[in-house]
Amino acid sequence: MAYTRETHAESFVGKAENIYEAVLVIARRARQIGELQKRRVDRHLGQTEMLEQAAARARAESGDDSVEIEEIERDKISFPKPVVLSLNEMVEGKIEKRYEE
Repeated sequence: MAYTRETHAESFVGKAENIYEAVLVIARRARQIGELQKRRVDRHLGQTEMLEQAAARARAESGDDSVEIEEIERDKISFPKPVVLSLNEMVEGKIEKRYEE
């Protein structure tokens, strides 16, 4: 979901006590989203490395160096910006702020 509309302070009325609290909640959620995205990328790259190693072993075992494996494009991994996602979640009321007692 791309963020395309303008967001004004009025968008956060009832979602936070004030705009500063909203910014803090959005920032915290953006960090969470960023960590989740990082884990997904790390997991993907780990799987990619395992596949590349398996292909190299298969080539070595067969003795056929002419076999080429398709290069895995690491640059194609992309995610929406975490801040944009968290801002959308706040505006749509999907973030619930809680205070520790």
